[in-house]
Amino acid sequence: MTHFDTTNDSPPNPAVEYPVTLPVTIDQYFDLVQRGHFEEIDGQVELIGGRIVRMNPQGPQHSNPLDILAEWSFQSANDLFRLRFEKPIVLRGVGSVPEPDIAWVERKSYARHHPSGDDVSLLIEASVSSGAYDTGEKCEMYARSGIPEYWQVNVPRQEIRVHRNPDIEASSFRTITTHLVQETISPLCLSSAALNISILFDNG
Repeated sequence: MTHFDTTNDSPPNPAVEYPVTLPVTIDQYFDLVQRGHFEEIDGQVELIGGRIVRMNPQGPQHSNPLDILAEWSFQSANDLFRLRFEKPIVLRGVGSVPEPDIAWVERKSYARHHPSGDDVSLLIEASVSSGAYDTGEKCEMYARSGIPEYWQVNVPRQEIRVHRNPDIEASSFRTITTHLVQETISPLCLSSAALNISILFDNG
């Protein structure tokens, strides 16, 4: 909130008008990346709905469960899917290039282009302070792009919210379930890949 000095009769200074930031297209974004515009920025940079968004660097509370999820992904799916960690997924229909924490995508070469939504079988995001963002705008973006399954790991609450069956027109998932620390879950794309949620969290 802006506070003005009311100790005299002088009118407050006029509000500063900032320039309007125009939407950035996916091609413009990749041009900026190619030119090295984000190399000195701390944290992760993503294109979300035409906006360039900077995420905070990971702390240990965030990175530790992701390390465990990465190991679980390699042990469960490395021969069946290409596993990507904090790498771009191109969602042209929503003007976005997110870099989800973990993505299971079709096992093929991506030497000339990043995976699209059609290549994705499972996305996983871990949240410490970004829970509202990951279950709000990002969740809507993934649903609208037809991502078949999205797991949002809520680290402070020690639970995983599983989103399935996307409704593209409504930008939402038809099936959302919350799984607690004592449960075991598996992705739809690989039912044999059982994850015991308790291993993600250090309760010592």
